[in-house]
Amino acid sequence: MKSTFFSKLVNNPFQDPILYVRFRREKDAVMFDCGDVYGLSVREIQKISDIFVTHMHVDHFIGFDNVLRCLLNREAPLHIYGPRGIINAVAHKLKGYTWNLIKEYPLKIEVCEVHKDVILRGSFYATEGFNKIDGPVTAFDKIIMIKEGLTVEADVFDHGIEVLGFSLHEDTQININKALLLERGLTPGAWLNELKAAIRNDIKDLRLRVDGHYYHIEELCGLAMITRGQKIAYITDISPSEANIKKAIGLAAGADTLYIEAFFLAEDVERAHKRNHLTTAHTGHIARCANVINVEITHVSPKYITMYERIKLEVKEGYPPCGSLRAAPSMS
Repeated sequence: MKSTFFSKLVNNPFQDPILYVRFRREKDAVMFDCGDVYGLSVREIQKISDIFVTHMHVDHFIGFDNVLRCLLNREAPLHIYGPRGIINAVAHKLKGYTWNLIKEYPLKIEVCEVHKDVILRGSFYATEGFNKIDGPVTAFDKIIMIKEGLTVEADVFDHGIEVLGFSLHEDTQININKALLLERGLTPGAWLNELKAAIRNDIKDLRLRVDGHYYHIEELCGLAMITRGQKIAYITDISPSEANIKKAIGLAAGADTLYIEAFFLAEDVERAHKRNHLTTAHTGHIARCANVINVEITHVSPKYITMYERIKLEVKEGYPPCGSLRAAPSMS
């Protein structure tokens, strides 16, 4: 089955952690964390509709300025989700520049600030000089975004400060049986997207126009192959506490790919507790207990830059044989 979305780490494990997710048939993409984005092209940045920020340490948020510069002339809004303080962080970033020439620019930035029980909202519009506009406060129930069959969930972790972890999953994966389509003599077209949307939304009474004829949805449903949706999780910069590990296992449960830090070697567990990061042993334990299919390591202390094979080995020792540990991006 074809994947609905493709995910990639932008930087190698010793650089700023960023996960970029591109959707197969859509013109947009989403990004998890916003550190050094120079590994992305301007075209890739311009596709970003949503940014999910774990926290505002410099290696997770310094790329905001570059993203902003690439999007200033875009009609579609930019949505940012982050932990306690993200609205003020965006406000202060924007106040660092002079905006007297942007009143005609269309960009709108919508920010959601996730607390343990509520979500705060703030808006920043170019037409208003990017001055903050307060939005409504709503309850937080783990789900922070639902869009076209995709759901993003978040949980609040401890890193000495509040940080967020995320999962992204599609409700179902719907693909068309091309052989059956040809066998029935039907021409592919926009109606296939309508069919998929109707199936996904459980619409029973619908007629679709195909090749000049109308078909009831029941006559076309057999063309669709429906399977479990893809899921990924992104977790980094969390202290190795029992509460954090339990939350991480729950958030990542059943993921096809878990993107997760392995900041310290197992032997440096005392330092890990002091610095509020996971060791390789914690990472392997979370992956095993969450029953994920693949693990990709995304945040490793630069002190181990000549020891990456050992990092991978220690994670794998705590990870089930049926899983795989993907190779890291180039470190050139």
